[in-house]
Amino acid sequence: MFSTTHRIYTAADLPFSEVTSEDFLSGDLNPEIEKRIRTVIRTEAPVCEWLLIKRVINSFGIYKAGARIRPQMEAILSGMNLNVHTDGTGRVYWKAKQDPKTYSEFRLFGDYDLTCRDVQCVPDAEIANAAACMAAQGGFEYKDLARETAALLGYTRMGSNVTAGMKRGIDTALKTGRLKKKAGRYGN
Repeated sequence: MFSTTHRIYTAADLPFSEVTSEDFLSGDLNPEIEKRIRTVIRTEAPVCEWLLIKRVINSFGIYKAGARIRPQMEAILSGMNLNVHTDGTGRVYWKAKQDPKTYSEFRLFGDYDLTCRDVQCVPDAEIANAAACMAAQGGFEYKDLARETAALLGYTRMGSNVTAGMKRGIDTALKTGRLKKKAGRYGN
């Protein structure tokens, strides 16, 4: 049986310094941008690329990763030799020694907005772990497992994004052995 643990999601505490987009793009801030990227990864990994970029650019007073900012961030990220894997959310950044195949945590919403992640920013491995935790309580039919897993993660409504996220996670749990399907029911 796959054992999971949970904790409250913690958002990185980055310093705030307002700069213009031209200053951000100049290259002069790249060492500080890299430092903030590493801080976000150290605190929030596994973290999807979109959320990582958002955290870093917001700390510079930039609130949109548009046609110039996003490519700049992607170029900086690609030059940093980071532990990155792709899943259904896109690129996900992990701490150096983390592995999505053996990762056993899932993280819950905290008391403030920065800890509430859109389901599209929750790595598949994390949703898979939450599904495995639910399944440990007994066998579920798919729809019930998806709904209970979503509720465990803090999502109160099963809209199309949440439904798709739960499907990604449950599929990952099946592929990695976190869950087993027997006679139409999902369990450990």
